[in-house]
Amino acid sequence: MIILEIVLAHLLGDFVCQSNDLIQKKYKSWRGTFEHVCIISAFTALFLFPFWRHAETWIAVGIIFATHFAQDILKVEFDLRYNQKKKSTVPFFIDQILHLSLIAYLSTFFTALEPAALSAWMEELYFSKYLVIYWIGLVLFSYAFEITLFQFARKRSRKPLVFKPNWSGMVRRMLFFSVLYGLFLMVDRSFM
Repeated sequence: MIILEIVLAHLLGDFVCQSNDLIQKKYKSWRGTFEHVCIISAFTALFLFPFWRHAETWIAVGIIFATHFAQDILKVEFDLRYNQKKKSTVPFFIDQILHLSLIAYLSTFFTALEPAALSAWMEELYFSKYLVIYWIGLVLFSYAFEITLFQFARKRSRKPLVFKPNWSGMVRRMLFFSVLYGLFLMVDRSFM
């Protein structure tokens, strides 16, 4: 299920590796957006490594690069022109929905592709949906949740806010998810 690997690449690039400094760069110049999109594209290419020999892989990475760049440029422009006073969360959610919709579409490119031969342990690791889902859950319960809370706090605040992660809250949510996911895996394995 290549969609999971591409979603993880997106989450790492769009949430974990997008610092306040990088966000400020995005709002000052297209170069900040370019840097951000290069990070996402690098994660995407890295996570698609078994498919590097196929042109479709590089086409998908290029499409992700181009659409993410255009979309983020438009979002920054919209925010600067129309959203500085309102601080609406709608553009944030629309942005994520569009990114994930594109990922869902592009993942269909890989259904007929044969991955490169990997060693047994690497193949098991790479194609383990449980492991990828675990990493996605960790990012969602930590960074994505924290940034979503920030978006709502920013909307309510009268003064500009800077994102400051609540590390202890993030760690608690990650531990909670880990325990919950571990229980799910134990139950799932007992029915096999």
